[in-house]
Amino acid sequence: MDTGQGRFEQINAATEEELKQKMLELEGKFPEHGGWFREGEVIEIRGSKFRVQSVKPNQLRLKLLQRKEA
Repeated sequence: MDTGQGRFEQINAATEEELKQKMLELEGKFPEHGGWFREGEVIEIRGSKFRVQSVKPNQLRLKLLQRKEA
């Protein structure tokens, strides 16, 4: 999660229920937060697609993906 303060907060959860609970706690702690990011997720920025390679406290690493031809 982007805290809105220039840092990412990481969540480690064993179950989906635990994940949801921790997400609610962090959203309460950081009401001005930005987006949630998950390693392996595909995101689109300005028409280009990227895969999230890693999320660190001050860094989000992306890999540019090839466009599929129609």
